[in-house]
Amino acid sequence: MKIRRSMLKDTVTVETWTGEGAYGAAYADPVTIRWNYDGTRRLARNANGEEVVSEGTGQAHPDDAAQFMPESRLTIDGRTSTVLAANPQTFRGQMHHLKVVCS
Repeated sequence: MKIRRSMLKDTVTVETWTGEGAYGAAYADPVTIRWNYDGTRRLARNANGEEVVSEGTGQAHPDDAAQFMPESRLTIDGRTSTVLAANPQTFRGQMHHLKVVCS
């Protein structure tokens, strides 16, 4: 059972990281995605397993998982952030939602 999109009340603009180009980091065109955002600061682990300070956490629909690659650029309420990690959360063996940890 996936989280219902109707339960996702906030929006985020995502520029998915596509790798390194000739002029530095390269990103896909921005897309706006519905999600739930909690701006509480807490300790978290990034994609490399290192302990870092997270400025917020979001919950996204599983179908949007490909957008939230680590290093992707996010715009949340006019503030730019970076995806530290994106972890699938399961319920009864199926991916329910994606937990996105932001810098």
